[in-house]
Amino acid sequence: MCIRSLSKENLEKIQQFKYKYTNDGLLSNICMFPFLNIIIKCLPNSLSPNIIILFLLLYNLIAFFFTLTEGWFDFSLHLQSRTCFIIGFSHLFYLIIDKLYGKQARIIGIPTSFSIVMVNGCDIFINIIMAYNLTRLLIIGNEYFDSFSVFFGIYLGFYMMTYENYKIGQIYFPIINWVDEGNFAIFIIGVVCGFTGQDWLDNSLKKIGIGKDTFLSRFDFYRLQFGNMIGKLITIFGIITWVILYYHTYQKKGCLENVKTFFDNISFYSCIFVPIFYIYYKEIFYYLSKWVLIINSCLIFARVTLDLQIKIVTMDAYKCNFVFAFSNIIYISSIFINNYQANLYILIFLAFFQIIELVIFIFVRSREITDYLGIHIFFIEPQEQK
Repeated sequence: MCIRSLSKENLEKIQQFKYKYTNDGLLSNICMFPFLNIIIKCLPNSLSPNIIILFLLLYNLIAFFFTLTEGWFDFSLHLQSRTCFIIGFSHLFYLIIDKLYGKQARIIGIPTSFSIVMVNGCDIFINIIMAYNLTRLLIIGNEYFDSFSVFFGIYLGFYMMTYENYKIGQIYFPIINWVDEGNFAIFIIGVVCGFTGQDWLDNSLKKIGIGKDTFLSRFDFYRLQFGNMIGKLITIFGIITWVILYYHTYQKKGCLENVKTFFDNISFYSCIFVPIFYIYYKEIFYYLSKWVLIINSCLIFARVTLDLQIKIVTMDAYKCNFVFAFSNIIYISSIFINNYQANLYILIFLAFFQIIELVIFIFVRSREITDYLGIHIFFIEPQEQK
């Protein structure tokens, strides 16, 4: 699959890598960190942090299974109360475990490199699952851009935060951010839907009579269903993250580096713009077979983001391999195929091709890193502890 081996220099940089972040979030500093300090005292030092993140992945897979069996990729169907609860708690667990993971790693005293393979990979797939579950929870419908809006926002936001980490060497979470306040808000929505059902998400300001005959009634969002309104807010968050990346790049390195950043990310943009082109130019195909488009988009998002995570820890230049570039070309070219059946079969083949390439990529990189560092993913040897 033309996946080049990491050089010895890359592997040495992985061993020296230190994860850096700044979190000014109100929810984290006021509530989460004091709460986690109590929980962390109950965990044994022999518990690998990767077991914690694996639990989160398994829980999200369970949530995905329940959601998938209740309508596949039909984003207009209501879910059972239990599924709404499960989806809501998946966001709360993400909020807790994402921070618990780092605390456990620091208390045990293991190097950051111990967690590179597991946490980065799991986090990407967890976000894909949560995007699907959230789209179903918000019942945003099947037609037009709304049915892809949540995927669009989460793809764009998560990837651009990752790329900014690659550019400036750390991640910054502002006072109000999607990871903290955003996930907690979705947890509340899931719990409310679990108790009352999702009917309230079908309402709008116009339907319930808020702001009737006022200046609010002049705007489009006045007639927008609450589920769609939340979906558009997620999309806006992704776009804002995109703009912030280019703004920071321009501030620090100028216009030329901004242009380079754009071309660095062309392979990522296909996973969000190809479905949008299908929505506007091949609406019938999207309506009937959006599942194969979204699956391909998820796979491209996972592959390019995983590759970027490896570039971050190796401090290497950002490049795209030939096979991955080829899959992007096929995906983009599919827009110009007018035969429905041929289009569908090509996209199904591309999905299988990407799955195989992604599995090989994860296996090769995992073996290279763990073999060089001499670490076990799920077991902490005594000498690795403080």
